[in-house]
Amino acid sequence: MKDKNLPADFFTEFPPVGREEWLQYIAKSLKDKPLEAFDWYPADGLKVSPFAHADDLPVQPLPLSDSPNNWEICEDIIVNDIRAANRQALEALEGGAEGLTFFFDSLPATDDFSVLFDGIFPDYIGLHFAGPGVAQNPGAVLANLERLAAVRDIPVSQLHGSLHFDPAASSGIIDWRYLADLIGYAQTQLPGFRVITLALGHDVAGLGADLRRANQYLEKLAERGVPAEQTAAQMQFSMPVGKRYFLEIARIRAFKLLWLNVLKGWSVAPEYPVVSARFRADVYTDDLHTNMIAATTMAMSAVLGGTDRLTVLPFDAGREGQSPYPQAFSRRIAGNVQQLLKLESGLVEVADPAAGSYYIEQLTRQLAEKAWEAFGA
Repeated sequence: MKDKNLPADFFTEFPPVGREEWLQYIAKSLKDKPLEAFDWYPADGLKVSPFAHADDLPVQPLPLSDSPNNWEICEDIIVNDIRAANRQALEALEGGAEGLTFFFDSLPATDDFSVLFDGIFPDYIGLHFAGPGVAQNPGAVLANLERLAAVRDIPVSQLHGSLHFDPAASSGIIDWRYLADLIGYAQTQLPGFRVITLALGHDVAGLGADLRRANQYLEKLAERGVPAEQTAAQMQFSMPVGKRYFLEIARIRAFKLLWLNVLKGWSVAPEYPVVSARFRADVYTDDLHTNMIAATTMAMSAVLGGTDRLTVLPFDAGREGQSPYPQAFSRRIAGNVQQLLKLESGLVEVADPAAGSYYIEQLTRQLAEKAWEAFGA
């Protein structure tokens, strides 16, 4: 769409340049070195040229969305000491967090659950729960939320969040009937919650396997009377983000497109998956200041890819004893990275900012094609 404030002949100053013209100019600049010498092979079977042009694409790609992506700024809260966790949660919210992920080794008692949310307005933020305690009894988490809402006189329909529950990831026997009942319970009592979270792999070649595992949920629950549409509405995907900037952008975009294809196969109305991006645990090194800088580019790749939720690890994550700063400082810096991207860089105002970058588009297409081929194999 042309800007009405621009003169009619504005773009005449920028005549289109065809692919062959660009290649001639590149060959002249490189002299005797072939362009192919700069090709990138991010994984087996993938080749990305540093030069990408609209003429390379048979059909011009459309943006994944025409609406800006207002992702949720999230922070992890490790719940060992209830009151300490409550203080950290309040600090996170005061620092601008919009969602919290509570990690439980074991579920707290009902009274402790109330203490955990002391001073917190649960209907104003995203509420996410993870850890072994959640995996052991996800229904109890929802029941505690119901009690909390009743005590606070909050309509349960105003609560939203998720459970990091992925029973198919375990090697034990899966109780699909329990999961079917849990979905029914959540849809009735806490409609703003998603109860299935699939943790995706970070291997580029693993997207096809991730799709098969996600499709398994649709199949197994359909056998137990849960329509694919309802199952899909209860699913979200946790995407690990590393330092491979362009690849991370393309992986999120490719997965979104692939999920639409899976839904199409089930005759379910197309809807992009909810993607929760979080840093991989192995991305940081002992150089804490380098970690601080790396956090910005990793966060940018997740946002440009279109994540719905982002958790930035503090720069001293796993190395807290090496840091000369208090942990509250490193957590605040991690939150500030997202605040800068959202409030100062204005990325929240742009719909699919990676769209139209032919380099990213060709990488997205290759990832999607390879993953879809592996999914059907």
